[in-house]
Amino acid sequence: MEERQTVVLYGNSLFVTGMETSLRGERGLDVVRIDATLPSAAQCLDALRPDVVIFDLTAPNSPSSNLHSPSSILQEYPGLPLIGLDPNSDTVVVFSSQQHTVLTTNDLAQVIQRIRS
Repeated sequence: MEERQTVVLYGNSLFVTGMETSLRGERGLDVVRIDATLPSAAQCLDALRPDVVIFDLTAPNSPSSNLHSPSSILQEYPGLPLIGLDPNSDTVVVFSSQQHTVLTTNDLAQVIQRIRS
């Protein structure tokens, strides 16, 4: 039996729409697009429990929209891979969320050293 992964395309840009069409043709992927400007976007993410979230790095993020920023998604869903695509430069940025408790600058220095090693 083929292992399937749930991929959420987060946003409503033309690029995200095109990416949805392309990824639907890939085996092993269940692709769902969520309009990040809808009030129910967070509930959709909660219900889907995706394996990865992909978004357009160049999409406008107006203060009046309900779009969750990448940092808020990383905080709300630790461990969830978040991939930002930049169609202007053909760049992919993979964000990771590792949460650590730091009480002192020494604690922070230890986290930095672990990340770099």
